[in-house]
Amino acid sequence: MLPGTEVGSAVTSRTMKLFPARLERPMKTISAIFLLCLASFLGPEVAAQSSPPGSPAAEPSPSGSAAEGVPVTLDGETLFHVHEALGPFSPQDRAGAAGIRIRYLAEDPFYSDDLFAINDTSDKTEVLYGEKIVAVVLEKDAVGEKLTRTELASQLVQTVKGAIARYRERRVPAQRIRAFVLAGVATLLLVALLFLLGRVHRRLVARVEAHRPDDLATRLDRTLAIRADQIRSLQIKGLLLLWISLTVLALAVYLEVAFSVMPSTRGYAFSLFRYAVDPLRSLWTGFLLKLGDIFALAVLIVLTRMLLRILRGMATAAASGYVRVPGVQPEWAFSLYKIVRLAVVAMCAVMMYPYIPGSNTEAFKGIGIFAGALFTLGATGMASNFMGGLVVIFSGTFRLGDRVAVGGVTGDVVESTLLITRVLTPKNEVVTVPNSSVLSGHVVNYSARARADGLILHTEVTIGYDAPWRRVHELLIRAALATPRIERDPAPFVLQTALNDFFVTYQINAYTRDANAMVATYGELHQSIQDTFNEGGVEIMSPHYTSVRDGNTVTIPEPDRPPGYEPRPFTVQVKGLRSVADRAIPEDPG
Repeated sequence: MLPGTEVGSAVTSRTMKLFPARLERPMKTISAIFLLCLASFLGPEVAAQSSPPGSPAAEPSPSGSAAEGVPVTLDGETLFHVHEALGPFSPQDRAGAAGIRIRYLAEDPFYSDDLFAINDTSDKTEVLYGEKIVAVVLEKDAVGEKLTRTELASQLVQTVKGAIARYRERRVPAQRIRAFVLAGVATLLLVALLFLLGRVHRRLVARVEAHRPDDLATRLDRTLAIRADQIRSLQIKGLLLLWISLTVLALAVYLEVAFSVMPSTRGYAFSLFRYAVDPLRSLWTGFLLKLGDIFALAVLIVLTRMLLRILRGMATAAASGYVRVPGVQPEWAFSLYKIVRLAVVAMCAVMMYPYIPGSNTEAFKGIGIFAGALFTLGATGMASNFMGGLVVIFSGTFRLGDRVAVGGVTGDVVESTLLITRVLTPKNEVVTVPNSSVLSGHVVNYSARARADGLILHTEVTIGYDAPWRRVHELLIRAALATPRIERDPAPFVLQTALNDFFVTYQINAYTRDANAMVATYGELHQSIQDTFNEGGVEIMSPHYTSVRDGNTVTIPEPDRPPGYEPRPFTVQVKGLRSVADRAIPEDPG
């Protein structure tokens, strides 16, 4: 079985659940083609990594004696010998690496003889091609050839130049014809494969479009129709993604084959394949090297999730009252759980940090510093809101469902987190208030005492002095008791809050235990006051005396006047006027 086919089969079987049964066989066929193409694409690299031990390019033959050294060959031609180890690299390692470099130069389309150079140091002589090291000549290598290091390096350069020239000449005439033939065959296969993929894709899309639910069922169930359309759209997008992936893979394989058969473009093929495979190989190698760390990360994540589930269960039990946590109110349970969860996640992140792949690199540290700076600059308001949330929650300022007035907004608390508080106003508006504003301002909680002692609702009316105050008190109390949600015990009471110039201000105070309905209760109380006063014959008005009247009669109600009270007489003296009898009546001219 090819590497990765188990994963591909699992993905295919999971994907098939979303597709109709009639699409199962074509989808499995396309998946198999995709895996085969992927294996063929990765095949050359795997073969290069597992080349036989006797291959000259991969591992030079160790048949040479110690005196002769290990030969470095190109196309079967011995160029020079390696006699001495260099650090941890044995002569065989050095010879194999030099053979690979020379063969790479021979197949480089941009190869030039003028790029060779010699760099002589105190303990070795380097043969360079541009900035890359082709071979290293040590003292023992030169002694084995009975030359100095510089002479051996110069001779090595000339030998390599000649071998590369012969290598390239041997391949030009025959390779050109063979390359054109192979490129033509690859092009025809590519065209045929693209045509086949397009045709299969169109047929599968047509099958998906044809696989619709019964029209009667969709008319009766609108949800079924919407769900069927969503599934069909997902299937079509999945087919399109699969078709694009197979097309790109076919083009990549075609370019690899077309470039590799042409000697002048073979370097491009190697580069293209290396650019495509090296990142994947590096990721896979890094994954294997960090497999233990990844396992440790998985264990930490699993343990953290288990701990959080246990804590959440305890918070749920505490919130419902099954478990009593000392010093913690039931309504604090989930807020306390959020804080503990944040601490647990932070501790887990600290423990996971050393096991994260690349955590010790400078790039990772730089990203961490940059993220920390952004968080520091942008978290000032968040920190103040967080502290305000802690104070609000654990000080018992309000609970969910309480009627409050906060930040100029009056309504019911529908959500309270560590950062914000959401209030639903009587007009069905949701207002979000930052907890920093709650902490810096004042909060009026109408529901805090309403549940036990009742909330006092109060409103005022102004009545003239001619209405007996006892009568007004009686009417106001009767109106309050006739209002829904007003408590009879404690009983309503009336306060005379002001004795104004022309009228008295009366304030009715009544208890209710439903603070959330206070707006509706106020409206019903006002209606009841109007009805009660109209039935009692008392006008709700604020009189102002603007007409001339006999001021000798006091404004005290008549039942309260002293017995035998008579208004004081007064005299009006008018000057400059005659009586009506003395006025001259003009004659009628008619």
